[in-house]
Amino acid sequence: MSQFWRAVQWWEEWQLRFLVLASLFFQYFLFLAALLRKRRIPAWFRALIWLAYQFGDVVAIYALATLFNNHKKDEVAAGIRGHLDTLWAPVLLLHLGGQDGITAYNIEDNENWRRHLLIAASQIAIAIYVFCKSWWFDDTRLLRAAILLFVPGVVKCLEKPWALKNATVTSIIDSSDPQMMLTMEEKDDKPAKTLEDYVQAATGRVKEPQKEETPDEYFVNKMNDEPYHLFVDLSHPYSIRLKNLEIMAAETGRDEVHDRVRLFLSRGFDRLYTKHKASYGGVLRAIVVFLTFVDIGLFQESRRSTYVPADVVVTYILLCCTAALELVSACVVLGSGLPLPDDQIAQYNIFGYLARNKKHWTLRHLAFLLGLKDHLDHLWCTTPPVPSRHITELVHDHVYGGWKDYIDADGVRHVNDDQNKETGSRTGIKAVDYYHRFNDSRGQRTLEWENKILLERSSATSMTTPTPTPQEPQPPPQLHSKPLGHFERSLRRPFDESIIIWHLATEFCYFDHVDTGGDAPQHSRVISNYMAYLLFVRPWMLMPGTRRGLFRAVYLELRKMLGDKKSEWEGGDEGTDKKKKMKVPTRAMDEIARRIIQKVRNPPKRSAARPRPGRVSADELVRHAWDLAHELMEFAKGKAVEIEENKLKEEELERKRMGKPEDVAVTIKKMTEIAISAKKEGDDKMWEVIQSVWVEMLCFSAGRCRGYLHAKILGNGGEYLSYVWLLLSYMGMETMAERMQRTELPLDGDTGALVTTLDLEDDDDNEQAPEDPPRKQASEDPSGTTATSSAAAVVPTGSGAAVVPVVGNDNNV
Repeated sequence: MSQFWRAVQWWEEWQLRFLVLASLFFQYFLFLAALLRKRRIPAWFRALIWLAYQFGDVVAIYALATLFNNHKKDEVAAGIRGHLDTLWAPVLLLHLGGQDGITAYNIEDNENWRRHLLIAASQIAIAIYVFCKSWWFDDTRLLRAAILLFVPGVVKCLEKPWALKNATVTSIIDSSDPQMMLTMEEKDDKPAKTLEDYVQAATGRVKEPQKEETPDEYFVNKMNDEPYHLFVDLSHPYSIRLKNLEIMAAETGRDEVHDRVRLFLSRGFDRLYTKHKASYGGVLRAIVVFLTFVDIGLFQESRRSTYVPADVVVTYILLCCTAALELVSACVVLGSGLPLPDDQIAQYNIFGYLARNKKHWTLRHLAFLLGLKDHLDHLWCTTPPVPSRHITELVHDHVYGGWKDYIDADGVRHVNDDQNKETGSRTGIKAVDYYHRFNDSRGQRTLEWENKILLERSSATSMTTPTPTPQEPQPPPQLHSKPLGHFERSLRRPFDESIIIWHLATEFCYFDHVDTGGDAPQHSRVISNYMAYLLFVRPWMLMPGTRRGLFRAVYLELRKMLGDKKSEWEGGDEGTDKKKKMKVPTRAMDEIARRIIQKVRNPPKRSAARPRPGRVSADELVRHAWDLAHELMEFAKGKAVEIEENKLKEEELERKRMGKPEDVAVTIKKMTEIAISAKKEGDDKMWEVIQSVWVEMLCFSAGRCRGYLHAKILGNGGEYLSYVWLLLSYMGMETMAERMQRTELPLDGDTGALVTTLDLEDDDDNEQAPEDPPRKQASEDPSGTTATSSAAAVVPTGSGAAVVPVVGNDNNV
């Protein structure tokens, strides 16, 4: 029993030393962790960062509480510690202020700034108490050192809750810069007041960019420094958005877009999770660094021989390491800053998921027993992440082409209406409607373009065909590329079902077709795997109402199609030979894909039972995906036949023009070369269509994820979807606020316009308010409160191609 009490006494004597050293260790770990948080780091290391973030404050608070108790017991007067711990209190306040690069671990921590402020106030009070108890100490040099470090310790301790408050949603909303908005509006000769003006000005600037050597320096600095307004779904005024578009589309070019967007996200991360926006931050850091080194000198000149040797060593370690940490931290923050965020694209492939689960069934079974199977699926992707620069360039080209070629800048585009072909009347569609339609497209623009080409070729073929005689009726012109029916139906389904269908179709086309070696197949699979990753791991970012269970249901359906026994997937029964279970052959992804393709190509006879109401059949999704893939492959074959026929005609015309005799051997050789080349071009065209659809789906998903979710995911390493979302915003696409406020009626005004009040010198209480302008009649102003009920029932003209009847059940609505 005496040994126990000795251990207790030893701990009471040494616990404060251990606590201050532990607090120092946590600060060093948090400093190193802050350099890595923007990257895609392992989950176990991110868990360590969270523990260090929590224990860093706990240990500092516990150490200050121990100091308070020691001084309350008058242990200093008894000679146990000899007033040396008076110098530890302001250092602990510096530790409680935390590191500059990690003020918040999650976005929700910013909303708890009041709690951090209360903790800081209580700990400052304890430090003041400890300081006052040692005020009459004889060692004046030690007292001066404590005084010099006490003031910056208090300020830095209060800086953390101040930085947290500045990163709250309310603070960001209230922190808009009216001076920048007014400056941009004054520089704009023709400011856009309505959406129609903005769309027309934007298309004009894309087609004919203004010739400026460099963008306005003031604006570029603000553009780099204030992307965080988008994280609370705040839109910029049209004048600023036009300047953004001009810089991103004209000045920057596609080669620099990725780096600029990456810098924007880094600035947003700094505002939300660091002390980047704290005023007086640079001055405070310089003062803290200077005073910590001054304290080391004062402690060196103090009466160190009168103190406990262990306390002297701890004080030296505490002061020197804290000074070095503050110096390096100040150099990082005031210098180049924290590293840029990760720009990798996560990958999740359903066939790779099948192959992985078959190979590592033991690990999955253990995770299932521990209740960690879903957590394992989230953390363990089937394919390593890949760089995203080329995908960003595809998105840039997609948006730039939309402004330049799809959205009509002339105001009205006339399209023939099938119902009015006989009368020759036309339907006028405004450029704003095409702007909305482009933002709502998730593959319809690609389908519209391909159908337009087919119709043009059909019309050209009909015009070149001779008029048939009554005796010999001419058959209709034969087109090798048929209308894409399954293509259109796949886009009419709910968005999450479209994702899983196109993901399967992309894999079917990839494994059933020879890879041509181009970039389009690789880019298509990268985006396809990333969208599958969002569906399975981050469904709340893909789109509101996304059903994560679709991926799991299709996986179970594919596993059933493979016909493997349950023992091969889940470890088998007790009677199964153990060696046989451990030697289950590992199938590669292509083998599994080819087996599934064989199954869906030759489906077994099934009963005519339909899924219950309110449910989606996974078998239907898989077979719809195969029908889509088959249609795309037939589309490629049709393109190849057309290309081959055109090349053979050109070759025959060239031979006749040159007057060369027909050589059978040479002709066969050329025909073979033309056939091979045509097949490759047909496959390339198919992959270009698939790639275009995936780019549209990626943009569609990015535009429908709230800015708050993008801000939240930044704290966990970020997602590539945030790159696309930010690029769309800076290239003038419709923001979340505009989409939510889009009405059936014409919208007057700018959703991001600055709201100003009268200047103070013009505000006279005795002056009467200006009279309101005369109200228009209800028929003239449908947006007013006096609009008639018939005006409220107007059908929207810009609903976009994505707003179509849904096939099947849609649980997303």
